[in-house]
Order: sequence, then structure tokens, then C-alpha cells
Amino acid sequence: MNVSMKSSYHRLWLGISLGVLAIIVAIFILPNASGKAAKERKSAQDAQAGLDRQLRELSEYQTMMDRINAGRKRIADLEEHMPKGNIGDLQFSLRKTLFKLAAESGVRLPYIKYGPPNKDGAKNTGIESIDVEFTVVGVYQNLKVFMLALESSDQPFGASSVKLDESTEGGRLSVVLRAFRQASDTDAISAEEAS
Repeated sequence: MNVSMKSSYHRLWLGISLGVLAIIVAIFILPNASGKAAKERKSAQDAQAGLDRQLRELSEYQTMMDRINAGRKRIADLEEHMPKGNIGDLQFSLRKTLFKLAAESGVRLPYIKYGPPNKDGAKNTGIESIDVEFTVVGVYQNLKVFMLALESSDQPFGASSVKLDESTEGGRLSVVLRAFRQASDTDAISAEEAS
């Protein structure tokens, strides 16, 4: 019985030692491992969030670059198709387009006035602008068709002002366009000689 008591005593101490060891592991090692795992999960989540943010920014930059490239292409196309003749050629082309669109739209074009050539807004670019002021008279629906056709024409201009008034014929549209052309080398030489 003595031997069995002694072995029970050893087993008791072994059980107590293992229990203390289990408590130490539970108190010190498991929280440390759990904290380390939580930190690793947090780091992984932060890295994923950073990656997602960078991918979003990259996508935004790509979109911006696509817009810039499209703008450059539009500018190159505009410069390529911009009239290169003298100012009289531009005025004739605009006049022809305005009268053609007026006839197609069923409106009357009683007045066209051309301003002098101007390089103030585009210094050192070789681009010259002129203001074209005109009045169109007709019913509103036809005036609307005329303006839509004018906006979609291939003439290099921008609308500076548009004013719609009543008239005895329906409506009167007063428009000021700024038309553009590339100044030729002879224009630049004569401008230098004049100054």
C-alpha cells in the first residue's frame, strides 16, 4: 500500500504541476499568442485597406490620364482642322455655313457683322480669333433647330453670347460667336512689320 500511496502521491504532484503549467500557459502564453494573431489580422486588414486605397487612386489617375489624352487628341484634331487661310476665307466660310443652316432650318438671317482679328487671348500660339455677331429671325422651333445645327457644325467657334427676344416674326436670336483660325506665317511677318 505504501507503494501505491507513493505512486498516488507522485501522480498528485504531477497533476498539480501540469495544472500549474496549464494555468501559466493560459495566463501568459495564450493571450500573447492571441494578441499576436490579432495584430497580424489587423496588419493584414490595414495592408488590404491600403492596397484597396492605392488601387482606387490608381484607377482615378488612370481616368484622369485618359481624360487628358482625350483632351490632347481633341486639341490636336481642332488644330488640324482649324482654318489656315486668311481672315477673308474664314469670314466667307462662316457666312456660307450660317446662310446654309438658316435656309435648312427655315429661319431668316438679316444681319451679320464681323469684328477685327484679335490675338490677345492666344498670345504666342499662332491662333487668331474674330467675333461674329448676327441675328436670326423665325419661330422658336426653327431657331432651336438652327442653333443645334450650328453647334454641331464643323466650324471652329465658341458661342460668346446668345440672346432670345420676341419679334413680329416669332423670335429674334442675337448671337455673338468667337471664330478661330491659325494665323499664317505671312500674317505674323506683316504683324511684325507693322510694329
